Amino acid sequence: MNLQALMAAVVLCVAGTVCGFWYGTNVGRDGEIAKQAAVDKATADTRKLAMEGAADAISKIVVRNTTVQGRVETIVRDNPVYRDCSHPADVVRNINEALTGRAGPAGNRGVPGADPAE
Repeated sequence: MNLQALMAAVVLCVAGTVCGFWYGTNVGRDGEIAKQAAVDKATADTRKLAMEGAADAISKIVVRNTTVQGRVETIVRDNPVYRDCSHPADVVRNINEALTGRAGPAGNRGVPGADPAE
């Protein structure tokens, strides 16, 4: 084979590769544009249908002005007041000692003492 035929084959291979790459990127770009256009159309259709549905629902609302006439009911609550309650002096002293923390001895409460452990 002569040198010129070999060079022509190399140039044709390089040119074919470049053209194939260029064609492939254009086809890919066109495909992505078509996909995005389909998504945009579906979004627009969905938005349009949603707005039509909302408009239809809003148009079905009937406004009626009515006057409510009724009587007011009141609820009376009785809170018990314990001002008439009186304690003997010993009970008041025990309560005050318990509140201040100065309680006296417990005294005999009828509980037997603890036995030592055997």
